[in-house]
Amino acid sequence: LQKQGLIGPDPRDIADFLHKDDERLDRTVIGDFLGDPEDLNKNTMYLYVDMLEFKDKDLIQALRLFLEGFRLPGESQKIDRLMEKFASRYCTCNPSLGIFASADTAYVLAFSVIMLTTDLHSPQVKNKMTKEQYIKMNRGINDSEDLPAEYLSAIYDEISQSEIKMKSGGKDSKTQQQGKDAKMLDSRKKQLLWNMELESISQTAKVLMESASHVKLSFTTATDHEHVKPMFKLAWTPLLAAFSVGLQDCDETEISILCLEGIRCAIRIACIFHLELERNAFVQALARFTLLTANSSVTEM
Repeated sequence: LQKQGLIGPDPRDIADFLHKDDERLDRTVIGDFLGDPEDLNKNTMYLYVDMLEFKDKDLIQALRLFLEGFRLPGESQKIDRLMEKFASRYCTCNPSLGIFASADTAYVLAFSVIMLTTDLHSPQVKNKMTKEQYIKMNRGINDSEDLPAEYLSAIYDEISQSEIKMKSGGKDSKTQQQGKDAKMLDSRKKQLLWNMELESISQTAKVLMESASHVKLSFTTATDHEHVKPMFKLAWTPLLAAFSVGLQDCDETEISILCLEGIRCAIRIACIFHLELERNAFVQALARFTLLTANSSVTEM
């Protein structure tokens, strides 16, 4: 499109083009592009989100508007970048809202809303999260304080009645064909594709590590276990989202084992550093994939 002069080279030109809501554009590809860490992609994503007007909208309305133009990518780091910018933009548009102590609160709450949508409306989740569990899961996210229970209760009721729908791939023929092909894949083909993707990720990581080794910068080696705490506090929300989606949407035993191992390690880290909010979030997420919270007996089910 740029070669044909339909889109300019500037990130603002690309952001303007993506805002045209052309049904021919593949929403999945747009999400992957906006979530990419390259400078061009990040600058385009910042401009794209800054063009959205969230003034006088509640968080759910803003989140619905935010997710209208693209589909969230599957990679947790890409989701993290997009949600962080969404939270920043929402708080910038509503400086006098008075509910959130900082953009971090909106960031964590937006994650919890997406998780709640999946939990309440995914047929694979048998034991749905209750309102009390959702309120408990969000304790302490407002700069170590609690958000009003009635505010969280209203969010739960709205999501329960009307889920936040993620955009599909649009009318792009490639995406539609991929969807048809995916339905025809047997378990062995799925496993082969999964292994190919893992190999691609491994190769990418290897190249990044090799290129970083040539950069002449000073690095500090972490020598104390206390260094883990601030890193975990930054990463736990996208990790929880990635593990939960992996358990909900994949039938492969190997992937389920990896997600369960990730949750186990996260709970252990949270316990070591006495992080009650993080520990409870991972334990509650794990419990929802079991019969532990079921009201009826196993024989009845």
